[in-house]
Amino acid sequence: MSLLANLTSAGHLIEALFHFNQAFDMGLRYASKVHVARTLFDGLNKLQTEWLMSQAGQQLGEVKAFQTMISLGLSLEAKDALLRSDQVQSLVALNPMIMNHDVLRRRGYRPDVAIEPTLANHATEVHRKLENAYRDLHENREEVPKRVLKRVAELLYIVRSNIAHGEKTPCGPDLNKRERDEQVCACIVPLQELLLDMLLGQPSKRLISYGTLAPGQPNHSLVSDLKGEWEECVIRGTMNQKGELLRFLWNPTGPEQTASLFTSNDLPSNWHRIDQFEGAEYRRQLVLAKTQDGISVGYAYVTA
Repeated sequence: MSLLANLTSAGHLIEALFHFNQAFDMGLRYASKVHVARTLFDGLNKLQTEWLMSQAGQQLGEVKAFQTMISLGLSLEAKDALLRSDQVQSLVALNPMIMNHDVLRRRGYRPDVAIEPTLANHATEVHRKLENAYRDLHENREEVPKRVLKRVAELLYIVRSNIAHGEKTPCGPDLNKRERDEQVCACIVPLQELLLDMLLGQPSKRLISYGTLAPGQPNHSLVSDLKGEWEECVIRGTMNQKGELLRFLWNPTGPEQTASLFTSNDLPSNWHRIDQFEGAEYRRQLVLAKTQDGISVGYAYVTA
């Protein structure tokens, strides 16, 4: 079960996938981590908008909506995996702690003046609350995981707001903030990637093949040793052939194309090998697919 199971449309979801794919490409080009994180947050925001549309009658503020989407959009198993992940552990242990720059601005922070300990303590309040809650995870109390998840979502939203404002201040550019944001986002991006994968029902475990990797096709041996299940699906976009190879370009409003969807727990550890096989002429991209069970998201190799 994932957030996709409750969606009534796919408009904002499609926009979210475009953002996620853009961030994936930026990461391959070694772009600024702040730029990658900002693009992923744009995608998560579109996903949040789509989710809110499926929650008839709910009136939630931005922060509460983000927290609630994560809380309700993840299965119990996914929540447990997220909270015990290396990504969350790295966020908790991040030093120096993440500051809320809105708090700094409201308290008259100047980029050329050292931050007073009292102000720093107030600005890092949410990170410290996460650290305290995370410390209690080993205790068998029902409310602790909920509290940790809430603090993770709250701290992610603070980072989202911090980088949205850039390094500009009324007193001039804050170059130290730019450096801090890069350090923070180097930690945040892997967590964002894990979170969006879980919210989308783990597309990291789904391969959409429209060509030679499918059963009965010439290159199926590349994935035949992976345990999993194949099923038919429909994707939209343009398909053409160059030599003996099919080429596909995803277009959500394009013609329907028949493809095969492979779901396997072995895929995450094998993507690099398949990427190398596909080569520079193809790039792996999140693509929307329709199956007998409804909307699904998986990775397809599209024309580079």
